[in-house]
Formats: sequence, C-alpha cells, structure tokens
Amino acid sequence: MVTSPFTRSETVSVYAEERKRVKPIPRTSTLVPVSVSGEKGNTEFTANESSAPESVSILTAGNVTRLILQNGTDPCEGLIAIYHDGTWGYAGDKEWSRNAEEVVCRSAHCGKHVSTENTLRPVGSKVWINDFKCNGKENYLWNCTHPGWGVSIYRKDTMKWIKCSNEIIISLDGFQCAGAVKYSTDGGRTSGYICDDNWGPNEANRVCRSIGCGTAMEVPHLMVWREFENSAKIKIDCSGIKNAANLWHCATSQDTSSCSRPASVKCSGHWRMQLKGNTPNVCHGRLEVEEGGSWRSGDLSSPGSFCQQMYCGTSHSVDGMELKCTDNVTVGLMDKNKPSKCYGAVYVMVNTSSHPVCGSKWTSKEAELVCRELNCGQLVSDSSKVSSITNGVMDHVSCSGSESSLWFCGAKRDHQPFSCSSQAYVVCADSIDVRLADGPGRCAGRVEVQYEGRWQRVERNSWTDINSDVVCNQLKCGNKGKSPNPDYFSRGSGDFLGKRVKCRSNASHISECVKDFRQTPSRKKSVTAITCEEHQVVFLKGNHSCSGAVGIERGRTPYWLSGSKETWNQESANAVCQQMHCGNALNFTSVPRTHTNTDIWDGSYMCSSNNTSVFECKNTTLPPDHYDSVAALECSGTISITLTDNCWGNVNVCVGGVCGDVCADSWTVNQSSMLCENLGCGSPIGTNREPEERGVIVKSLHSTTHTTNVNQCNLVLNRERDTSCDHRPAYVVCSGNVKTKISSSRHKCFGTVEIHSEGQWLPVCIDALQDIETLKVICREEKCGQAVNVSEHFGPKTGGLHVISQIQCGDKDRNSLGACTMTSDQHSCYQGVLQCSDWRTMELKHGDACSGNVFVHSEGGRHAVSTQGWTEAASNRLCQDLKCGSVKSNKSAVTKLTPSWKRIFRCEGVKDPVNIWDCEKQDFPSSTQLYVECQDEPRITLSEKCAGEVRINNISVCSTHWNMSYSHLVCQELDCIRAVSFDMKPSDPNEKYHLVHCEDYHHQLGQCNRYMSQCEGGLVSIFCAGNLEFKTTEKCGGQIMVNYRNQWENVCLLSFPSEQKENLCRHLSCPGHNHSLAPRNSPPPVSVSLETALDCNTHCNIKYCVKSRACGSLKPAEIYCNGYEPITNPPITKSIVLVVGLWFLVVMIVFVCIKKDRELALSKEFDTRSANRDDVISKAEKGHHKCRSETEHMMEAEEKSVSSYDDIDEADIDEADIDEADFDEADFDEADFDEPVDVQSLTPQDTAAATAGENPLSEGGASCEVDILEESYDDIEGCSEIIQSEAEIHNIPQNAPDSVAMAPWG
Repeated sequence: MVTSPFTRSETVSVYAEERKRVKPIPRTSTLVPVSVSGEKGNTEFTANESSAPESVSILTAGNVTRLILQNGTDPCEGLIAIYHDGTWGYAGDKEWSRNAEEVVCRSAHCGKHVSTENTLRPVGSKVWINDFKCNGKENYLWNCTHPGWGVSIYRKDTMKWIKCSNEIIISLDGFQCAGAVKYSTDGGRTSGYICDDNWGPNEANRVCRSIGCGTAMEVPHLMVWREFENSAKIKIDCSGIKNAANLWHCATSQDTSSCSRPASVKCSGHWRMQLKGNTPNVCHGRLEVEEGGSWRSGDLSSPGSFCQQMYCGTSHSVDGMELKCTDNVTVGLMDKNKPSKCYGAVYVMVNTSSHPVCGSKWTSKEAELVCRELNCGQLVSDSSKVSSITNGVMDHVSCSGSESSLWFCGAKRDHQPFSCSSQAYVVCADSIDVRLADGPGRCAGRVEVQYEGRWQRVERNSWTDINSDVVCNQLKCGNKGKSPNPDYFSRGSGDFLGKRVKCRSNASHISECVKDFRQTPSRKKSVTAITCEEHQVVFLKGNHSCSGAVGIERGRTPYWLSGSKETWNQESANAVCQQMHCGNALNFTSVPRTHTNTDIWDGSYMCSSNNTSVFECKNTTLPPDHYDSVAALECSGTISITLTDNCWGNVNVCVGGVCGDVCADSWTVNQSSMLCENLGCGSPIGTNREPEERGVIVKSLHSTTHTTNVNQCNLVLNRERDTSCDHRPAYVVCSGNVKTKISSSRHKCFGTVEIHSEGQWLPVCIDALQDIETLKVICREEKCGQAVNVSEHFGPKTGGLHVISQIQCGDKDRNSLGACTMTSDQHSCYQGVLQCSDWRTMELKHGDACSGNVFVHSEGGRHAVSTQGWTEAASNRLCQDLKCGSVKSNKSAVTKLTPSWKRIFRCEGVKDPVNIWDCEKQDFPSSTQLYVECQDEPRITLSEKCAGEVRINNISVCSTHWNMSYSHLVCQELDCIRAVSFDMKPSDPNEKYHLVHCEDYHHQLGQCNRYMSQCEGGLVSIFCAGNLEFKTTEKCGGQIMVNYRNQWENVCLLSFPSEQKENLCRHLSCPGHNHSLAPRNSPPPVSVSLETALDCNTHCNIKYCVKSRACGSLKPAEIYCNGYEPITNPPITKSIVLVVGLWFLVVMIVFVCIKKDRELALSKEFDTRSANRDDVISKAEKGHHKCRSETEHMMEAEEKSVSSYDDIDEADIDEADIDEADFDEADFDEADFDEPVDVQSLTPQDTAAATAGENPLSEGGASCEVDILEESYDDIEGCSEIIQSEAEIHNIPQNAPDSVAMAPWG
C-alpha cells in the first residue's frame, strides 16, 4: 500500500522500537537524602536545602506556589513537595483525608488518587502546610482550609507517599529524535500535544535528554500537524524551575485556546537523510546522511523508517546501493497552472497530486537549489508572490544549499495539505533567451527578450552598445553593426520587459544581463532595434522589382551570388524569388563577371524545393567555376510601391496580388525621398492629415547600397497579422501635389494666399509670408510677376482650422513652392494678403458704387474696358464680385475715353468662374467703353444726422481694420464735410456685421470690399463736422468750446493763425478778433484731459480746423473778439438768480397782458412768424425737457426785455416801476428769437447747489429747458400761450482782463 507523506500509521512513538514508556532520568530530591532504608521511599534528609546538587528541581521564580510529586519513578508518584515564597517544603499529614489525596493528584496534573503510603520525612525538612480540611473539589492543595503557610508545628518524622492514576509518557511525533512534542497520561493509549508557548532551548534539551536523543540541535517551530487542531493540549512553564526531573513537572493549568502550534525539536540524535539520483523522482536514489555539514553515504543494512523520515512513503525496497521508496515525488515549476520550463511557481508532484510550495521566508538560497535541481542554470529572480493557497505541501522552507532536492530541506509540513498566503516563485537563466524580430534576416531587427515564457520588447532607455554586442555575439552575428544609417523596424506589440538589461563586456548570454529589479518606465517608450555586423540580405539589381542580378549584402558591403553551373539552378533561383516575395523563377541565367567590379560571395549553396531562402540551403564546397559568373533571374511576381493619391497618401504596397499599407514605425525619410523621386513627385514635405487605415501588410522595407527604387527593397511581411501598426500606416506627401492660389472675389494676383495639399486648400497665415523669397516663388508660380507687398487680411482669424503656419524656402527651393518646407497645424491666425506686380481689379466709375463705366486698376494705372465680347453673364459675374447683386443693365459708356485694357472678357464656356478674371481672354478690344449698372446699390447711413453708427443696408459696420480715412469717406458721401473722430460701441457676439476694406481710389464706402462676419472689435460710430457747433464761455470771448459728439468740450490750439481767429470770431457773430486782449488761461469748469484740438492754416471753413487729438499738457484755448463783454462774479446764490429771473419774466408777461393793444400787435406779428415757431410752441405745451434748448431761449428773451432796466434793483422790483414805454415793438424783433444772447452763467457755488437738487440746470455751460406751467397764471386774460426763450449759461471766469472794466450787478 502506497501512503502519502501527509499520513502516518503511528503518531506516538518516535520509531517502532522506541514505543515504550520513557522514564525520567533518576535524580535526587531537592531535599538531599542522608540515608535510605530498604523500605520504598524510606529516606532521611538534611535540612540544608542550599546544598542540593544541580540535578535537584529548584523553583527559582519569586512568589510562585507549585506542587509536585517527588522522588518517584513517575512524575505522578512521590512525596508531596510544595514550592512557596521561594522555598521548598512539604505537606504534613495531620487531619489527612481521602479528599486531600484527590486534591494532591489534581494539583500535580496526575489524574485520580490511586494509593497512599507512609514514608519517612526528610530530617529537618520544612513543612509548609498541615492540618488540611479539603472537600475534594479544590484545584490546589493550598485552596483547602489550613491554618496558614508555615504556622503549624509538625514534629512527626513521617509523611505521605502518593501515587496517582496518570501514567505520563513524553514522546516526539515525527521521526527519530525529531518531531512535535507529545504527551500521554494513560501510558500511550491516548495523547495530546504540548504547546510551543514558553518553549525554548532549555525545554527542548530536557525532552532530548529524557528520550535518549542527546541535546537539542534546533527548535524549528515549523511542524504543524493536522491532528494537533483536534487533540488535547497542555501548556508548560519551566521559567521558575532549574533542571526539572521531568517536563511534566512544568505542566500548568493555563488556557490552551490560544495555542496555535505544538512544541517541536530536532535532537542531536536525529539523522538528516536524502536520496540522490538521476531520476526526477527524488524518492529514488542513493541514501545519504548529513554529518558535520556534509553528506556521506548511508547504511542500507537496517533502513528502518528512512522513507517515512524523508516524507517518501512508509515502505521501501533496496536495489543494490539505491533505496526506492513507495512515493513518487517530483519538484517542478508551473505557469498559469501549466508546467513550465525553468521559470514559474514552485510545485511538488506527490504521486498524482500537484501541490504548491508556499513562499513564507522564501530566499535566493532555496530558489538557487530549485534552478540547480531542475538543471536550469543560474538563478535570475526569486520572489514570493501573493496567492491564496489551499493545498500547500511545504512552507517556511529552509535549505542549507547542499541538499539534492528542495524536498529534503527543512520546512513546515503537515499530514494533510494546508493553506498559506504566498507562493514560491523562481526564474532561472535557461528560461531566458533573445531574438531580433521583424527584420529581413536573423541578425537584424527589434530586440525581444523571452522572459517568463513570453517574448517582450526592450525599452531603448538605458540600452548600451555593450548590450548590443552581447546580443549579436549570442546570436553568432558578430558585434553590433557600425552603419551610419541604421535600419528601422516596426515597434511590434506586446509588453515591455519590466527588468533592467545591463551587460558586462564579458557576458556571453543575455540571461547574465537581466537584473532582478524593475526598470523605471519612461513616459514615451521607444523600442530597441539593432543590426549586427554579420547581417546579410539578398537583393536584385535590375530595371524591375523582381528581376536582375542576384546580390548579397553583408554589413554594408555588397557581393554577387555565384552563377556557377553546379549550384545556380532552378531550385536556387526559386529560393531567391521566394525570399524576395516575387513568386517563383521564370528563368535564370548567369552574367559574366567581367560586367561588374563587385566581389563574388564566398558561400556556395545547394538548394532544394523546400527552401524559401537561399540562406536555408545547404552549404557546399566552392565549385571550380564559382568566381566566373554572377547569378541573374526573372521572377513570376511583381512588387509595386506607390501612394494612394498620386503624389500623396498612404504608402501602398502591392505584393503577391494583395495591396495594403506599410507600418509607419519602420518608414524613414530616405524612403520617402526615394518614393517621391521614383513617382516623379518631387520631394517629401510635411503633412497635416491623418492617414486612412486600410490594413498593414508590410512591417518594414529595407534597402541596400544598390537600391535606387523602393520596389527593390527587402520586405518584411505582416504574415501573423499583427494589428499593432493598423492605426499607424506610413503616409507621405510629395511636393508635386502642392498648388497655390491667390484668392479674391474681385482681384487678380492680389488677395489671400491658399495652398492646396493632400486634397484640400489651406489658408496661409501672415506669419508664414515674411520671407521675400517665399513671396517671389508664389507670385512666380501664379504667373503674377514679382512680389510687391504683403499685408494682414482685414477679415477675422481662421478660427482653429488647419493652416499653413510656416514656409521656408532655401536657395535651392526658389523654383517651386513644393520644394519648400511647410508646417501645417491647427490654430487661429490672420491670413496673409499678397500683392504681386501684375495685380489688377475691376471697378465702376463716374456713377454710384454699383454703376458706372468699367475700369481696370493695375500697377500700370487705370484702363477703360471694352464692350467687345461682354455679355450679361460677364455683367452678372462682375456685379456679384462687387457685392452689387445681379446686373440691371450694361451698355456703352458715354465717354471720350478709348478702352486701353488690351484684353476682353467673355464668360460663356467658362465653368463656374470664381470671379470676372476667369473670363479674361486674349483678344483685341473694340473702341467703345463699357458701362454696367447693377441692381443692389448699397445704402450708407448714420444713425443720426452727420453722426452715429455707420450702417450699410441697415447693418452695422465692425471696427476691425477701420481707420480715419474710411470715416472721412462716409462723411463726405453724406455731405457732412469731413470726419472729426470715430468711436466704437459694443457688438453682439452672436450677430454678423459688415467688415470693410477700402482701397485708396475708392470714394464711396459701397465700393469697398466687404463681407459679413462676427465682430471681434466694436461697432463703428463716426462724428462728422457737418453738425459741429462753436461757442465761448462769455459773450464774444473766453474759453472756446465745441460740440460735435453731443457734448460741449474745451479745445486746445495746435496751429491756429490770426486769420483763423478772425474766422472764428465772425462765426460767433462777433465783429472781428480783438488782438489787444491777451488770454487769461482760465481753467475749465472741471479738470479734464483735452481730446479735441484746433489745427489749421488756410481753411476757409472753420469747421475743418476741429481735429480729434490728445492735447497732452496744453491748456484750454481762449479767444477774445471785438464786442467782448465780461461777466462779473455776483455775490448771490444760484437760487436767487433763478428766482429773480423768473420774476422778471412774470412782470413782463403781466405788463404785456395789460396792454391789450400791444398784445394784439404782437400777436399779429407772431402769426406771421408762426410757421417758424411751431416747434417752440409745441414743446412748451408738452412741458418738454431737452439739454441746451428752451431754457436758453427763455433766459435770452428775459435779458432782451430787461436790458433797458439795469438800474432797477432786482430785490425791489414792482409792477408800478416798469415804464410801459420801454416795451416797444423794437424790443421784440424777430432776430431776438433767432440768435441767443449770452448772459452771465452761474457761479461754481451755484452749480454745486444745482447738483444738490436746487436747480435742474447742468454744469459746464450747458442749459436745459424750464417749463412754465400755464395753470400758475390762470388769472391773466389773453395769455393763451407761454412764450419760451433760450439763453445760454456760461462758466464765469474768476478774473477779467485788466483792460476790461467790471460792471457791477444791479
């Protein structure tokens, strides 16, 4: 019967003949005997406890009380010895009872009482307790009732000898002199385990000596048996006892629920054994025994339980010098639950069951033993991998390194499989290999290392030339190649090796270079690829891809394959054609060597029909005619390499009737250059598109020094359908696909630049047009002459589209833009506008923006266009170019000009003309000039009269690229003189507006080029001089103020000669400029930064002098004309001035109402002027407020009516004091209502009061309407209308010139 090492038929005896009662080593009592009689146990003692020998049990702990049975042949019989308070003594027998005897046996862990005998008491010995009264249930004797410790006087010379029921046996559960410590209390019929709590060398020594096994050599703490869990357990504690006679004297009553493993020991009497043989079964071989750290042959004359001790079963057979046990045990490695060679998790196959080796405390020493046992070379890596193991066979494995198998190392074992949390793992050198993948030969390609059963790529980061040399040498390919232009190979797929590769120069195998620590991965991983110096490939030298002379290149040196008649045959030719992926040989021949200077290849091959490469053929001795000729052939297949779209697109390879892509990882710039040249497409340029994914069929192409056409390259086909390159096909754009155009809706050779590449037109940024050579190339390619100017397009940015952001043309690239280097990317930029010397555009003149005689503007001037060949189609094209809709009419112009443009325009037959210039033809024009009228004449308006938001067809205009000249254009077109300034208002980002660009010869805004778009700036508002007003802060003098943007403001003088001052005074209705009055430089009413200036010389119209310019530190301008009247500074408040003014007006109205005849006369006069007064009367009736309007008229009329009463004290005005005669018709002259009369303005203090709410008049010389309510004067007859007058309120200067007399008020 074959038994597992996890089961044993005997668990108590160490070995069969040792299954007998283990008796304690005889020793004397702690009470030294003086004499012993022949009667059992009859001994006399001295009281000298300190003289006890070392063999005497002495409790050395402090306040500990313990009871043992002493001097018997078993630990459960003898005298009742008690250790208390550091001193040994005995128990007396006064009041002795059966109950006391039961408690004694219980106290000694010895079961039930069996017998009691009297024996002599040791002479002079101490009695600790006496006079017991026990009920039989106490755990310890001292729990019984007694007088106390050492208080009884015991003078008897006898005491009790107790025998209890337990028969104690201490044994080892395991092997000879090694195993778990067991105990039995019934002579071996049942047993339990001693816990390893408090277990140490002293306790182990007691066991080894007690069973005759010498001394303890090791306390392993590893042996855990399945029986232990369900067996009885006991804890021992010998910490207070020296040299206990029996381990059972250390037994305690402690709780054993926390006991996790049994105490174990290996004694010096234990022999370590192993079997050594050549079979995988470690339980079959020559027996060896360890002695002094080395192994010697074992004696098979009495094999005993050798197989069981080696966990190789329970029976055996001897065959000569070899021992064969019943169990078949094999150590192996597994990866993903499958057997693996030289790497993987460590397993042990026991008969037919596989069990993992747990990884607790797994070290390189154990891992090295596994690699050596399995003949797998040196250890490369050892680890303990976390794993939930349920059927472990070994754990805590500990090897010396000299064992023949891991199975014979020390380890934690059990009768049954057990659980653990980790698994032992090793990688040995023989599991590691290297190859060069995806190359045209075995000595070139991508470096891949086989590690843990998988081919893994190697990062180029930290790879060295020494590493390359080691790889090449291992592959018998020489050293690393020294080519200046290394080949490129596909990146491949799969994982990167997570270990660092670092070779020493003397390394012979890649396994010596793989270090057992993880490589720090780089952010962008690049693969390692090498070409060794012995790399060799076949090539064909001819006019076609699959025909020509056969060559072999080794390193970078070419050779010719011998055309010997003995070796060059159909089979050899077929092998070459298949090696080149060209099918089979149609015919083969030999070329005399005199036609070439290249050496003949030293190898000679004899090929068979099964060979697909000449290098697979059998090497033969060189035939006599080996060096006479060169092999040549023609194969049945063809290889074609093109681009999918003529001069751009995916690299398209057709081989063996299948077409597809090439992996971009291996494609090189040199290959792009060769391909573009082969296709007649110039040279390669940059790309801005993603390639189309069609499926990669070629991993890489490899050329030789003889390769002039990509069709002749060696191909590495994607036979295994590796998909790693499917998203990265090679993609080439040649310069031959590049076209340029200068795009404009109305110009030729003048407009934005666009470049056509890869099937799409891309705008060119202004930054890419800064090189004059680039501009010359574009103009020359467009047949537009020389480059004249480049500027920024007036439209918005490109908005994140693909654009040409950079163009660089070198000295050799000046003939074609395709030869220049162009950079395309995706971002927002302003397009560039290029103007070439042959630029021209068509305009309409002598009419409106969309009608007139047709002219061509060009670098050479203006040229009239002939009517010859002109049709309605051409007119429609021109009207659309000019943003003028469709044609309304076209006819001959009434002009004396003879057409001078030497070409005609005919759009018939032109498909989808972009602009009128696509219709231009070479022909002789007629003598009649063309006149065209389009339908959609643009309407240019401002939101207010001569000011406000600029609109074209009621759509606002964006301020982007707007300038002052455009503002002048609008003001002149609307008869508003000229522009003073323009401003911007916020635009709506969701709306589209007009963007405008005008040429110098445009005289109407509608003629300018425009289009609709969102506005990045604001909306244009302009202020023309047509609504400009002047005034001074005092009558005929003071600070000059202007109003052209709905506010009065000070001005400064930049250039303003005396004749212009005369013009200004006349404009202010003042009789000329007064040169004698010097400016006072009075400050403006509010501290402001002046933004308007008077700057003119000979302008006749003073309004042309107003300019919107920053004045800097210049002070407000002043002027003093003849008729200047200064205004005094009154010592009254603003409120008083208003009250007095209103009372003057009331008195005047009352007086007018009383004088009926005057009123009637005035009414008739007013009726004659009613047409001119409707606005004033209607505003009065509505109570309307408007800045600078009715209040000024009211105060003006007031000053006229009271100008003859300066001597009237305004504080004492009385109706009786007013002379009727002073109010005649002359005082109400019509001119008094047409021209306002200046009066003194409020003081700054009055202005402040108004600001606080006392008066609604505004600051800075502005005036507001004041409504006089009719209901306040209902008692006045005949007053059906309230006359409102206008008066200007000016700032009051603090001081008048010295030459002017100050007239006091009142």
